[in-house]
Amino acid sequence: MKLSIAILSSILFACSVTVADPVLASSTTSTATTTSSASPSATATSTLSASPSATATSGTSHSKSLDPYTVYMNNCYPISFDALKMIQLLASNSRKLERLSKDIDKKNAKVDEKKKMISELKNEIEYLKNNPSSNESEIAELESTLTSRNKTFKKFWKNLSILFRKHSQACQLNTELRRQLKDYFMEHHSTEETNTDGGPYLNRYPVFTSCFRSFYNGVFQRLPRSKNGVILRDSGAWK
Repeated sequence: MKLSIAILSSILFACSVTVADPVLASSTTSTATTTSSASPSATATSTLSASPSATATSGTSHSKSLDPYTVYMNNCYPISFDALKMIQLLASNSRKLERLSKDIDKKNAKVDEKKKMISELKNEIEYLKNNPSSNESEIAELESTLTSRNKTFKKFWKNLSILFRKHSQACQLNTELRRQLKDYFMEHHSTEETNTDGGPYLNRYPVFTSCFRSFYNGVFQRLPRSKNGVILRDSGAWK
């Protein structure tokens, strides 16, 4: 067991995500970044290859018929299309983190339960060994049970470690998405009115929080697509 439960738990705490505060400062994920054995940089690079350089045209009217873009325009205008795709990924990945956190809590509770059972069984075996009147066959049976429980514990621990690894990788992907989105907003929305009490940097942009929550809460779960599955790009709305 390379990592203790305490260290793994600190990773989970460092990258917790909530609906009320969906974007954490990158510094809060430093533990996950340094502890994870698998680097998601390649995944982030391939997933985020498109640069959010294009900005929305200021002349586009909200009253213009952009169906199925109307709901997007209400929540995400004037964010560029490439940045919109990153916000969509950030929202879906944040939901993934939430699911992983719940799974980790359940699995961690099982690990603690198994650990307690093993400890109690060890104490019982030790007591019987120190008691001259103890039955050797009973001790042998308990030791066999201990071996079985140790194997089960190792399986639970392995599964828990896999969940923590996935959580850490998803956490690092969110950190990279936040970094790229921060650069985008600094470059293309520097004159936009911001909420100075919004907490982490991206949350200061009302248009970001509105768009993020629309994806996160399932107002729209994917970008509009044509019948053949191609993502639609309205030239007037998303240039």
